Amino acid sequence: MSARGNLQGRVALVTGGARRIGAAICRELAAQGASVVVQYLHSEKESIGMNHTLGQGVFSVRGDLSTPQGCEWVFREAADWMGRVDILVNNAAVFGRDGQMDLAELQAVNVAAPQHLARMLADQPTGGCVVQMLDSRIAWPATGEFQTYTATKREVAESVVSLARAWAPRVRVNGVAPGPVLVPEGVREAAGELPLGRRPTVEDVAQAVVFLCKSQSITGQILFVDGGQHLRQ
Repeated sequence: MSARGNLQGRVALVTGGARRIGAAICRELAAQGASVVVQYLHSEKESIGMNHTLGQGVFSVRGDLSTPQGCEWVFREAADWMGRVDILVNNAAVFGRDGQMDLAELQAVNVAAPQHLARMLADQPTGGCVVQMLDSRIAWPATGEFQTYTATKREVAESVVSLARAWAPRVRVNGVAPGPVLVPEGVREAAGELPLGRRPTVEDVAQAVVFLCKSQSITGQILFVDGGQHLRQ
């Protein structure tokens, strides 16, 4: 990951890219030379700040991913501005405890939107690369207070191999499953056992995403960035 500029000339669309893990992914993609389109819904201030910080080649688009029409508008805006989308990072997600979320919104944003956007990339003549942002909980038994959220991430994870197989060789599809990177806002949760003895950082996750974007011979894989936490099963 030391060589910079390896994504020069590539165009990346990152959903939920204005804050937290998404922002780190945008920073790393830009550092590697990619032009980055940052999708956001509520984080206008952070998105504008990122544009100023990262400078030329970084653009923002506000869009609601909870409907097919919103997904199509976001993707077409990015493609119209930049000519195409080479890299799609489906990072936007709804997160919360069981019983505290709108189930329709959860399914729409966490499952339907990543699949819809990925198909739009696959329909381009140029193809490209898709990275589905998952969660290391997909490797655990279905217990705890976040089972509904985890089920949506597991559903997307289960599609990685099938889409990679169906769309090869024009489109590569992979996933990154972060562990306890950040304490979720408004939701207190212990990190749990970490075999490597440290929480992964947002930079760790971003570097994993960029690795998959650059690796032309990797598809249908899920990379866990969780301090080894998935090994506890």
